[in-house]
Amino acid sequence: MNRLFMILLATAGILQAECRLEMTTPVKVEWTAYKTPKKIGVDGGFLATVYHGNKEAEDLKRLLTKSRVQLEVNNVDTNDPFRDAKLVQFFFNMMQGAVIDAEIISVEGDEASGRLVVNIGMNNRAIDIPLRYTVKDGKFRAKGVLDLFDFNAQEPLKMLTLNCYAPHEGKTWKDVAVGFSFDLAKHCD
Repeated sequence: MNRLFMILLATAGILQAECRLEMTTPVKVEWTAYKTPKKIGVDGGFLATVYHGNKEAEDLKRLLTKSRVQLEVNNVDTNDPFRDAKLVQFFFNMMQGAVIDAEIISVEGDEASGRLVVNIGMNNRAIDIPLRYTVKDGKFRAKGVLDLFDFNAQEPLKMLTLNCYAPHEGKTWKDVAVGFSFDLAKHCD
């Protein structure tokens, strides 16, 4: 009887083990903008990303909901300093504000995949953007698409197109693929 009691007690302890998810790397914000009539993608990100939020929690919803990032628009990175300077001068500096704010307002799904909504503030506009997320091999990735015209960025986009006319072949697209990623670990006591 004593042995049965010990097995039940041990099993109950295992079932009650508390697990936590932890961000193990900084949040990396990524985007892909498009140029030319063939819609060629240009990948980029931001060098100055400030994260405000939980770094660990019981589940993804608690980890991510209400977390925010602030992106300094003069620190854009496309792995091409000449292109970066043009993006800052002829696009980002044409808009209001030196920072893009993004806050996760909802998360639906599980530890493998789901959907989240991010409120993005740019150019004195705040728009809710849906993103899909996946978690695979300890890597969290969220991706979605925003429309620059929703942020009143018609003039900055026009200025960028005019100042990059030849490499863009006269066309810069208004849709931008956006996303973020970080490494994630699960710890159980």
